[in-house]
Amino acid sequence: MLMTSLVVAAYITFIGSFGIVGLAIAEGIGAALLYLSYVPVIILAFGLLVFIGVSAMILLHSFRWARYLACFLGFVLAGVPLSPVVFMPHFILGSMSLAFSKSDFGSSGELVFVVLFYLVMVCWTVWWSRGLYRISKKHSPMLSLWRTIKKYANDTKGSQRRLRKLIKDFSSPQLFPGKKRFRRSS
Repeated sequence: MLMTSLVVAAYITFIGSFGIVGLAIAEGIGAALLYLSYVPVIILAFGLLVFIGVSAMILLHSFRWARYLACFLGFVLAGVPLSPVVFMPHFILGSMSLAFSKSDFGSSGELVFVVLFYLVMVCWTVWWSRGLYRISKKHSPMLSLWRTIKKYANDTKGSQRRLRKLIKDFSSPQLFPGKKRFRRSS
């Protein structure tokens, strides 16, 4: 599998290196030779990337713990960065409270604007919080997410079927699929 990964990486590098002549013409032969000195490192990097990807796919389709780990990493890498979007009014209200607590207001107009803006933000935050509460009460998103994770991670037969399909799709084809061998008569 590692040799196949390195061959795929060499192919990717070969296809990507057709611009070497243009690089030599535009920047000189020194730049082209410098690029060529990095080609083995590029082949190794692409080979390791393909090897890690294929190994992760085999692990994902073979072991339940790998599917749980993939779901956890997906939650951490997607769910945690997206949580500020869900709680955006709360973050804006909190940061506004911190920003305006240190301000000295020069006129009463600034103070009126800040108070009105603060009241609008409080109303928006309360309205948004009520919506989040209704969604969590009616649909229980965390519970449905956990059910989906359990369903995906415990689907051993489906994972094995998908792994067999992947192996069949990516295995090397036979050169002569239906040809029978004949014996020589002596």
